[in-house]
Amino acid sequence: MSGAAVLLVLVGVPAPASGAPSGEVPRCVAESDGVRVGGSPGGSFGFLSDEDLGRELDIAKNAGMFSVRIDIDWSVVEPQPGRRDWSSTDRVVDAIVARGMCPYAIVTYAPAWARVATARDQPYARPASPDAFAAFAALAAERYRDRIVLWEVWNEPNITTYFTPLPDPTVYALMLRATYRAIKKVQPEALVLAGGMAPAVNNGTNISPTAFLSSLYTLGANRYFDAFNVHPYTWPFLPNDLSTAPWNTAMAMWSMHDVMSAEGDGDKQIWITEMGAPTGTNANAMSEEGQAESIGIMLNALLGNSWLGPAYVYSMRDSGSDESDTEQNFGMVRRDFSPKPALAEITEFTAEHSG
Repeated sequence: MSGAAVLLVLVGVPAPASGAPSGEVPRCVAESDGVRVGGSPGGSFGFLSDEDLGRELDIAKNAGMFSVRIDIDWSVVEPQPGRRDWSSTDRVVDAIVARGMCPYAIVTYAPAWARVATARDQPYARPASPDAFAAFAALAAERYRDRIVLWEVWNEPNITTYFTPLPDPTVYALMLRATYRAIKKVQPEALVLAGGMAPAVNNGTNISPTAFLSSLYTLGANRYFDAFNVHPYTWPFLPNDLSTAPWNTAMAMWSMHDVMSAEGDGDKQIWITEMGAPTGTNANAMSEEGQAESIGIMLNALLGNSWLGPAYVYSMRDSGSDESDTEQNFGMVRRDFSPKPALAEITEFTAEHSG
């Protein structure tokens, strides 16, 4: 894998409640334009106790993370049409801002009543109406206009799991256009990113990140994202293992940049909004040392490429204690908050490269 650029931290004072003056670049936008590291704790983050939420955020801040990626889950906020409860999201956003970090919000996941009719029983089915989804995004942008300026439109729309019944660049492009316009109408200064691409190959049910990106350009949808983003997981292999090249999403980032450059978007960044590896006893897990090495390779390989934006480590803390379940063991700290070697790897990186 060739050399590259990743991220760092510059934890400052939260933006004033009145928001940035007209024409001024918001702090969190300015800080994202460089080598930055963030945390991506996963969808269960909003359901933590106040104590655990605070402890995880304190660990992230002390590790040098400038930002935390969170869900603004339409299905949680508005499970019934017109009946909205923002309290769970408010609590998380306020806790992040109180620590001087930047919330990075994924507007995602439709409630059952708003899902496409053929997959209404699937929790991650795509929304039936791009305009209805965009209207919800506009409500979120208005509610958090003084606290959130970093936005992502959906999560992993290139795979069936998160865009049931099937990923479709044309449908996603319509969502992206409507949502980008809706957020920008409320927050012209915001950064709006396309939904993070999952590792995938073209197989009829999933679409590779590079192919999905190419389709967005063919459709003219590049006008509706300020940065692209990807989830370059390679576990249980290391990111620089050449034997994995045919499917390695970390290596494919350079191909994605080539696509963007060929279309005149070479200065538009690619963000890494999830990366990491699970530990534990599963056959596909890595050792704790291997997890740290994998994260370190990503961070160090990324240094030097200005077209790569912030990198978010998934995740901050193990979500459970079942060591045989990969999904429960991505944390840089264990369930009991004891550190894995990955925490030191990240902290040392941010300390050295935070400018």
